[in-house]
Amino acid sequence: MLKIVDHLLVLEILTKIRKKGIKSAHFRNGIIEIGRLMSYEFANTLEKEDVNVETPLGIADGIKITSRKDIVIITILRASLPLTNGILRVFPEAQYGVIGAWRRNTPPFDVCMDYLKIPDLNDKIVIVADPMLATGNTMELILKKLQMFGNPKRITLFTVISSEPGLKKIMSSYPELEIYTCSVEKELNKDGYIVPGLGDAGDIAFGKPS
Repeated sequence: MLKIVDHLLVLEILTKIRKKGIKSAHFRNGIIEIGRLMSYEFANTLEKEDVNVETPLGIADGIKITSRKDIVIITILRASLPLTNGILRVFPEAQYGVIGAWRRNTPPFDVCMDYLKIPDLNDKIVIVADPMLATGNTMELILKKLQMFGNPKRITLFTVISSEPGLKKIMSSYPELEIYTCSVEKELNKDGYIVPGLGDAGDIAFGKPS
């Protein structure tokens, strides 16, 4: 399932963070806000129950989201830290997992993974946060590794921008995956970056490593 989050506020923020030369702090804040707004969209799909609440003047009907404590957020170091921050503002009760993974910058863009700290995923609602889905190689390996930690009842990918080739790769391998993204773009350049995209999200957010 592919969900395009095209809320007007999301699209305005995305326009701002794409700008060449944006300051890291402004970029991080934009990604945080997008993560928060995407989480509002996702929250509409969660299980709920009817409850009553006592007001100062009587009893009112209300609802309670029953699955908040079932959510596990997986962050991919380092680029997805701001996106995860935004998700946690909506789901502060969520558990948290971390994966250190990155791809090599030359074809065939092999993936390196050197750190996994993941809680039990059995019967959980898993949100994998990664701002860019480009070739799909990194995400394919991440989803494969997550299978080692249990059988979640739902698994969802939050990404700000996705490429058509990356989506095709991931959705063919994991047809049950739910994907939330703000923009789908057709091209990848020879370096495996999405065009027009926004560049390297990790480097923009935190600076290029020396």
